[in-house]
Amino acid sequence: MLIRVPDYYGDFRCLAGACPHTCCEKWEVVIDEETACRYFEVPGPLGDKLRDAIQADEEGDFCFPLDGGRCPFLDGENLCEIHRTLGEDATSVTCREHPRFIEDYGPFREVTLSASCPAANALLLGTDMPLTFLERETAEPAEEGDEWLPFLLPLRDRMLALLADRTRPLRARLRDFLTLAVKAQEFLDEDQPELLSSLTAENRTQEKHRDGPGLFPYGLRFLGGLEILEPDWPDLLRQAETVPAAAVPETALERIAVYFAFRYLLKAVNDGDLLSRAQMVVFAVLTVERLAVVCGLSEALRRFSCEVEHSDENLDALLRGFWQEEPLSLDTLLKELSTA
Repeated sequence: MLIRVPDYYGDFRCLAGACPHTCCEKWEVVIDEETACRYFEVPGPLGDKLRDAIQADEEGDFCFPLDGGRCPFLDGENLCEIHRTLGEDATSVTCREHPRFIEDYGPFREVTLSASCPAANALLLGTDMPLTFLERETAEPAEEGDEWLPFLLPLRDRMLALLADRTRPLRARLRDFLTLAVKAQEFLDEDQPELLSSLTAENRTQEKHRDGPGLFPYGLRFLGGLEILEPDWPDLLRQAETVPAAAVPETALERIAVYFAFRYLLKAVNDGDLLSRAQMVVFAVLTVERLAVVCGLSEALRRFSCEVEHSDENLDALLRGFWQEEPLSLDTLLKELSTA
């Protein structure tokens, strides 16, 4: 099977106890069934502690409920007691995979590193070089992919290349990125994915923008109305309402755009919705840019990723919002890119 990863993937190292935002806080730890069964058999005091801690959540999944906002097995050195005592293989799939996002598309697998992780975040923002992706083959057998995949994959490649074209201002690239997604969505809605190959970065349109509310502050307030994962998130959003966007280097914002585009665009094979995911890419860039003046670029990206990428409910609500909320609409995003 082909495995595709960002170019900095091999440089990732978990900060472990030195991490300023450990992944063992704030989020309930989900335990896969195989690991849970193993925990029920662990002998001694640690086994007793495991069995006392493990519970079933509302969905019926096994989990470790947080104790004072922390995993009950996170020790005083911010290290995992299970990992230290039984080894990494004894931790749950969730713990072993984090901060990796793994997407299986059949003939290939793509793995990204969540920007909510400080170590991954630092790698993403640690250079101004264009973000590229590496491929390697494994012995794992490939499976058949969705029938749209051979058409969506080269389209995404063209959209990524458009974002990385540094001969033009980033906002102009983001506008073309959106208008290209509009045309692609029309073909997908008509179940004609084979026509996607006819689309290029030159398929630009002149947009006429209606009068109406701008993207901000509504976009920030919309985020504040979703499930809150870190308690000071609403205050951070409120502060960002009244400040101008930070002067963030275009190269950094470009890398953020490519990160989100790589991670989300191909998910259109699941539901045919390419456009709202393209809108999410642009919304993420503009929101992080605005938050950066309040807390700095890396923290702004980390917080957005934490609140949106790690909550399926929040991500789904945001994607729906691009269709249902006029202040989040395509027209509003294009107007924001034209007037900023």
